[in-house]
Amino acid sequence: MTSEIKTTEPLSFCAALVRLDELAQDMRLGNLDERLARLAEDVAEAHRLKHILLDRAAEVREAIASLRGTARPPRPA
Repeated sequence: MTSEIKTTEPLSFCAALVRLDELAQDMRLGNLDERLARLAEDVAEAHRLKHILLDRAAEVREAIASLRGTARPPRPA
């Protein structure tokens, strides 16, 4: 299994994609008992990574819109 990325800094879009790819590969390969034992943790991490990727994608879309001059007002936090 690969080591989990643990940091207080938010993951970059590319780092989140890499980690999601590693997680998917770990879930496809290796010992079945080990994969089943970690399934809940792996699914939770994949869900967290999905949210990171969606947030980063929204930031990229907003930046592109800003450059084009068609930016929407910022969403309330």
